[in-house]
Amino acid sequence: MSEEVKPAPAQNAQQQQVQIPVDVTNRETVYANFVQAHLNADEVYLELGTFSQVVTPAGPDPITLTHRVIMNFVTAKRLADLLKRAVAQHEQMFGVVELDPNRRLRVPQQQRPNGM
Repeated sequence: MSEEVKPAPAQNAQQQQVQIPVDVTNRETVYANFVQAHLNADEVYLELGTFSQVVTPAGPDPITLTHRVIMNFVTAKRLADLLKRAVAQHEQMFGVVELDPNRRLRVPQQQRPNGM
């Protein structure tokens, strides 16, 4: 008795797109203006939180870490690419995002109110 052998699909055959539903019923929204990254051989750990930037005579308020996101490096690379494209689009519309806090706090001469 012989078995029928089905031919393998052609390599250049068009791949079928699959629509995967996304469930957002348990989604939480958080604000973060601080991020720390930790790595191991398999994963990236992102610690997210807020920094009030308030400095009192006793010193700066502590950074409050509220969320940890753990992802594999495939997802981390996709996230990095997505963020790179999002920042590039933002900068194209609104100008360069300055990372240096000393430069970021300077107001360009043409934007200063009269009398300054």
